[in-house]
Amino acid sequence: MLELESMTALVIAPHPDDEIFGCGGTIHRWKSAGGKVYVLYMTVGTTVDFSDSGRSTAEQRMDETAQVARLLDFDGYALAFPGDQYHLRLDAVPQRDLVHAIERGGDISLQALRPDVVLAPSIADYNQDHRAIGLATMTAARPGPTKYKSFPPLVLTYELPYHQWNTAESLPMPGLFVTLEPPSMAAKIGALALYGSQLKSPESPLSVRGVETLATYRGLQCGAAAAEAFQIKRLVL
Repeated sequence: MLELESMTALVIAPHPDDEIFGCGGTIHRWKSAGGKVYVLYMTVGTTVDFSDSGRSTAEQRMDETAQVARLLDFDGYALAFPGDQYHLRLDAVPQRDLVHAIERGGDISLQALRPDVVLAPSIADYNQDHRAIGLATMTAARPGPTKYKSFPPLVLTYELPYHQWNTAESLPMPGLFVTLEPPSMAAKIGALALYGSQLKSPESPLSVRGVETLATYRGLQCGAAAAEAFQIKRLVL
C-alpha cells in the first residue's frame, strides 16, 4: 500500500478544473491522509464555449481556482503560461518550453519539489493542449541520476469523463484505482461546483452527472461504490 501521509504529489493540469475532473477525489484522500499536494496549472485565458453564458474569463477562472485550492487545502499552486496567447494554444508552444516549466520552471516544479508521485493528463486525449502537456510531462519525468534531477518513482495519467472519445483506437484498462469514500466523492463534487464556469449541463460528460457516472463505473471495476482510475506510466518499488 502507498503511504500517502509521507508522500508528495504534483498534479499537472493543462487548465484549471482538469485536476478536479481527473483526480479531485484522490487529492482529497491524499490530503486527508496527511500527504502534500501541489498543482501546476499550465495556462488559463478567456474561453468561448458551449454553455449558457457562452464564455468564461481568465480572472473568473483564477478566482474559482483560489476557492478550490482553499477547499482542498493545496500545499501550493502556480500558473506557468498566463494569457490568451497561450490559452488553448499550448500545442503551439515549443515543447522545450513546456518541459522546462514542468521540470524546473519555478517553485512548483519537479526539481523544486522532488515529488514522489506525478499525475498528468493522457496523451490520448483529443484536446491538443492535454496531449502536449502529457508528452511534456513524460519528457520532464524521464529517467536520470537522482543526484542531479528529480526522478518521481510513480508517474500516473488521469482520465477525464469524456475519454471514451479519444485519439487512440482503444485505451488500455487502468492499472491503478483509487477508491473514494463518500467524503472524498463529496469533496470532488464540491470542488467542481466551485468551477461553475466550466460545469456543463447533465447531458455533457463534463458535468456532475458525467463525473458521478464515471466514478460509479470505475468503482464497479474495483469493488467500491466509487473510484478514480489511472494509467501507470512508471512504478518503482
